[in-house]
Amino acid sequence: MRKLWNRQTNEVFGESGMFADKDYVQLMFPARKIRRVCCPALNIEYVEGKDWCHEPESGRIVRTAESAIPFWDDAALHPPDTESRYYPDPAANAVGGGLDGRNLRFDAGDLFARNQIEIDYQAESIDYAVKLPEQTGRLPRFRERLKRPGAACRISWLGDSISEGYNASGYLHKPPFQPAFAELSAEGLREAADVKIELLNRGLNGADSSYPLSRPEIFRGDHPDLLVIAFGMNDLLCDGGTAKYLDNIAEIIRLNREVSPETEYLLATPMTGNPMRNSTKLELTAAFARSLRGFAAECPADTALADLTAVWCKFLERKNFFDLTGNGVNHPNDCGHRILASGILNVLAPDFFPFHEP
Repeated sequence: MRKLWNRQTNEVFGESGMFADKDYVQLMFPARKIRRVCCPALNIEYVEGKDWCHEPESGRIVRTAESAIPFWDDAALHPPDTESRYYPDPAANAVGGGLDGRNLRFDAGDLFARNQIEIDYQAESIDYAVKLPEQTGRLPRFRERLKRPGAACRISWLGDSISEGYNASGYLHKPPFQPAFAELSAEGLREAADVKIELLNRGLNGADSSYPLSRPEIFRGDHPDLLVIAFGMNDLLCDGGTAKYLDNIAEIIRLNREVSPETEYLLATPMTGNPMRNSTKLELTAAFARSLRGFAAECPADTALADLTAVWCKFLERKNFFDLTGNGVNHPNDCGHRILASGILNVLAPDFFPFHEP
């Protein structure tokens, strides 16, 4: 897995950005030297001075007036009704439900990727620090297995379209063919622990936390060492709120324990969606994340929490939503999938990718 950065050298790899109704992209960290600005989806490298300039004092990449880098104005981000096809139309380019009543740009393919950039640079310092609970005492059986070189580990993964891989370039069979975050997490574990990871990805587009209960056969026969449960984005739209969400997760665990008592569990809070859409307002995701944090804290040591909400929102303190989106609404782009995978690996292999005070 390509890491987000290297703390020893301060090199940052493939940080994404988009010129969405603004002529600059904010970098996560002050940059000492910009190595490359490119669009992997188009296999284009953009030229300093001609297409972009670096403003060290503001920590920004600025688009020049004659730049070949795409720019989306407000009209492109909010297509009018007369020009909109709405999801779930296969040719959908919009969803409704904007906070201001307008449509929001949507794309199920690689449209956003082809209009975004990735930046490689050497940072002055990497001051990313998200406070996550220490959990090395949790998942004892899985952690012990990771210490045995060549050991076989089976991971079963329940989730929605984000887990399935939507808008990751590899899932779309588009350049640069990066796997989605479940596969990246497995790849990172193989690198970190020299173990044989078998991943059974049961993620499904449109699924919420009730789906495995309607089809328990999709996971009860897996008998994994670790069961990842990564729902939340679609649960925002369901009746019953956080109480039903937690009940569903508890029932998934209960049903699996009946047939696989040695399995351990990793519960993942969701990333945030477009903050300008009613159904993905930040406060809704925050409420679901809080509820799962509390639930996980009361679970026995065979259960741990991957607080992907906290990891994701720390990026949004400096990055724009459009820098990280894959579909304009509720999916990550390639960089976003790497962020989510890093959040998973921070729990399972914290020495491989730590999030801590520098």
